[in-house]
Amino acid sequence: TNHPVYNPWYWHLLFSRFYCDTFFLFSVFSTVCLTQDIRNDVNALKRLEDCVVIEGYLQILLISNTTAEDFRNLRFPKLVVITDYLLLFRVSGLESLSDLFPNLTVIRGRALFYNVALVIFEMTDLKEIGLRNLREISRGSVRIEKNSELCFLSTVDWSLIHEAYYDNYIVGNKSPNECGDRCPGAVESKSFCTKTTITNELAPRCWSADHCQKVCPSECGKLACTDHNECCHPQCLGSCTAPDNDTACVACRHYYFKGRCVLSCPANTYRFEDWRCITMEECASRFVIHNGECVEKCPLGYMLNGSQSIFCSPCEGPCPKICYNEKLKAIMTVNTARLLKGCTIWRGNLVINIRRDPYNLSPTLENSMGLIETVTGHVMIKGSPALVSLSFMKSLRYILGEDQLKGNYSFYVVGNSNLQQLWNWNRHNLTIESGKMYFAFNPKLCPAEIYRMEEVTGTKGRQSEVDISPRNNGDRASCESHVLNFISNTTSSNRIKLTWGRYRSPDYRDLIRFTVYYKES
Repeated sequence: TNHPVYNPWYWHLLFSRFYCDTFFLFSVFSTVCLTQDIRNDVNALKRLEDCVVIEGYLQILLISNTTAEDFRNLRFPKLVVITDYLLLFRVSGLESLSDLFPNLTVIRGRALFYNVALVIFEMTDLKEIGLRNLREISRGSVRIEKNSELCFLSTVDWSLIHEAYYDNYIVGNKSPNECGDRCPGAVESKSFCTKTTITNELAPRCWSADHCQKVCPSECGKLACTDHNECCHPQCLGSCTAPDNDTACVACRHYYFKGRCVLSCPANTYRFEDWRCITMEECASRFVIHNGECVEKCPLGYMLNGSQSIFCSPCEGPCPKICYNEKLKAIMTVNTARLLKGCTIWRGNLVINIRRDPYNLSPTLENSMGLIETVTGHVMIKGSPALVSLSFMKSLRYILGEDQLKGNYSFYVVGNSNLQQLWNWNRHNLTIESGKMYFAFNPKLCPAEIYRMEEVTGTKGRQSEVDISPRNNGDRASCESHVLNFISNTTSSNRIKLTWGRYRSPDYRDLIRFTVYYKES
């Protein structure tokens, strides 16, 4: 399972690709950059020059044919916070992150890479992590794997950085026995680094031979501290430049607003990306507001409250969803019907032509098309022997008829050999705003059902006799019944002879069928 072929990480890292433009938001806080995916070209790292916060993740991967010299002059001291995760994969020549990100303090882990906030994977030249100012991983674990030269792993106390340290996966790196790690001062037998206990071993903690790991005084508890061991304000996260001052935080435990770390966003501001407060004007350019938070779109069950509003409100019933697919010419299978799932307004024409009768057809169609309330064009049901009823379109209320068939037809039902019912007109309302109806060659659909639809939909008077012919609709169904009187009843030992009055149809072409009901005594 250690072979790359069987490792899902290998394939995900190798083939996943995200294209992201850098977005700069100049504010009191300084420069915020969006997600950065840096690969193939070491010079692409220069995109990080002005980033103080990366709002998203930072991935550096698949950079080959580079040496340590190529990274010598690359430094990004401004970068302090990554809101999602940091990932490094197969970057040749990079020996330490100490100079690259000397001031990276917080990885928030808002979104994770397979539940991991820090990934260092197959970095063949990396000798030390060196993130000497990393003080906080708010969510997620650490995965450091298959880095053949990587040392100074046993000298880091991850419990000081994040609570989920027990989920860390650190394997396949250089053996500590081969590394011979020595924290600053160890050579002179004068350890400069604070000692902590890991697995019953008290030892100094450091990131490299030059940099100790920061350990805050016990009196600070879970609070961060300054470089001089002074306790930070409770709203600070990671570190601060002055004690007990919510304007001196390196990062905020909750939210940042106008140079200050706050527990919650002030009135008339909104949470954004789980770490800062912005105004409605700042949110309105690209986002919407839901429950006091500026988000990309309204969540399921909510919609914008008016065309000019950016606030999400609960939908009354299903939220409107307008759908259109110019390539979808007809619903011919249950799979194509699934393309309409969740749609409430179908912009265009709805043509149904399902020839086969798959198992459980009606519930399947209802699941896909049961929310459609409006069709802007025409509706055509043709050549669908699998259909017995149209009740699967249980929410259909309006057919606008903006695009009509030749002859000005907006509702066209032809050649459906088993169609017996349209809708239950005692419970279903449907309006056809423009256009006529046409029914032909539906042998089991009684004309009375069609005439009832005329009344409900408001189309009565639009159709001619040719449009709804009783000759080829319901001609194989018992659409009209009359009770006949018996004239005589003669019983013998093995037969019963019944005689009733002759029934004369108003049209000699009608197909007449007699049904006799009886009960054994």
